[in-house]
Amino acid sequence: MKNFYSILEKNKKWDLEMQIIKEYSDLVDNEKVIAKAACYYPRLKETKKRGRIAFIELYKNLCCDGKIKNMAIEDFELFVCKHREWGVYIQPTDKYGGLNTEYILQTELNENVSKYLYQFEFLMTPNMPSITIEEDKIDNVTAIKNLANNLEITGQDSIQIIKYFVVGLEQLWSQGGSP
Repeated sequence: MKNFYSILEKNKKWDLEMQIIKEYSDLVDNEKVIAKAACYYPRLKETKKRGRIAFIELYKNLCCDGKIKNMAIEDFELFVCKHREWGVYIQPTDKYGGLNTEYILQTELNENVSKYLYQFEFLMTPNMPSITIEEDKIDNVTAIKNLANNLEITGQDSIQIIKYFVVGLEQLWSQGGSP
């Protein structure tokens, strides 16, 4: 049974690693990474390398800023090779003081995942944790701006968000409403 895992206190390591795992998932969804069930090591679509060498290239691409490692290769390998049944969800929260993003991992608990989670103080729940923003503290526009700043949304993501709002405005106008 899959459970949801969120951290109890703001932790930069957790946030960074969940961002990396989410980015990997997005690359697989956009077919920029080949991660077939039949092959153990995933690889970048453009590479001619195969096996562990291709996996290390993928790891360096996602998990390293220059010479700084942002995620241990063993932890990255756990999620992309050994344990592929997971999801990372992002939601806004104010439980850390001010509006922030909260990363929630959904997965089954096994020995490897347990070893990974051991380094964090986390909350395990069978249901997705609810958003903890108190609506009287912050208005919707400010909440969206803060969330966009925390997620560092750029490029194609910005275009998709703008399209979403334009469609909403068009529907509002077609129903006789005003912006």
